[in-house]
Amino acid sequence: MKNGCRKTITRYEGEKGYCGKCLHDYNPREIEKFGTQLFGRAFRVWVVYQRIVLRLPYRVITRAIEDMFGERMSTANITKYLNDFASEYRKTEKTIIERMLQNPFIHADETRISVQGTDHYVWVFTDSEHVVLRLTETREASIVHDFLMGFQGVLVTDFYPGYDSVACRQQKCWVHLIRDLNEDLWENPFNSEFEVFVSEVRNLIVPMLEAVDKYGLKRRNLGKFSKSIERFYNKIINNRNYESEITQKYQKRFERYRDSLFMFLQEDGIPWNNNMAERAIRELAVQRKIINTFYKRVAPPYLLLLGLAQTCRFQEKSFLKFLLSGEKDLDAFRVTKHKKISILAGAARSAVSAVAGEII
Repeated sequence: MKNGCRKTITRYEGEKGYCGKCLHDYNPREIEKFGTQLFGRAFRVWVVYQRIVLRLPYRVITRAIEDMFGERMSTANITKYLNDFASEYRKTEKTIIERMLQNPFIHADETRISVQGTDHYVWVFTDSEHVVLRLTETREASIVHDFLMGFQGVLVTDFYPGYDSVACRQQKCWVHLIRDLNEDLWENPFNSEFEVFVSEVRNLIVPMLEAVDKYGLKRRNLGKFSKSIERFYNKIINNRNYESEITQKYQKRFERYRDSLFMFLQEDGIPWNNNMAERAIRELAVQRKIINTFYKRVAPPYLLLLGLAQTCRFQEKSFLKFLLSGEKDLDAFRVTKHKKISILAGAARSAVSAVAGEII
């Protein structure tokens, strides 16, 4: 219901039809469409919401159903609801993918999950407004090639080599690079050569990030750093013979990813980090800690619905209300937001009303 949960039972009655030719009885169409379905759409949506958004285990959901509604349900019913809603909203996901591929950039990331005791990988794709999740048995990046076929924008990723062969422009995540530099610096506190290298990287990137904070991701304000990049490579990277292996490793990384490290300076609106992909996949990471493993037949529909739930979250919409509405175009779905009334303002109006009452 609008303000909570309430059990309502609807009884459908109708007369059966009879065909004299085939000697067969027919149920009324309005009743026939329910088939063997016992529970209504709102209830099934509530069950899916418990699983996808609230991350409750099946046994907890069945216990809540019995406590709140006095109904007994097997975990197989919950699995069936996930499959049914995933089938119903498959076209919605397809529309999301088509719109995502028209955007100037897409974030991608991957994480490992256990599917019935075997390691699988979940890949996330997001443009900061839409989220799509895909499951593969290996970490091979062929799914990325298939998903991004025809994509003309910029792919934002970490430094996993599988992304390097994707045929599009790329921006590597500076957060990952800075994190790696910091961790290796802590592990090598007496390596003065590497310390100088990290200091030079800091002097290069900090002014850029300060400009991003001040002016935004605008090419006209960031293009001026091309000269400092050239100086950095001539002084620190090109034709330098470093002694320590850790410094050599990062020297090779800067050589290999020179273009993709600074793509955000060349085009408007391209993020310099992959935080949105990590945010999109975080819910799955939490769920992984709760249940440890997934069932193979349930994982794909679960990931489809989780992608829709994350899309609703990124667009500040209610996944529960979206499913209840029956709308299939998530971007077109609109929810009326309640006006926020401060307690102080409400108290002030009450005081004015009291004074007015006394004057009258």
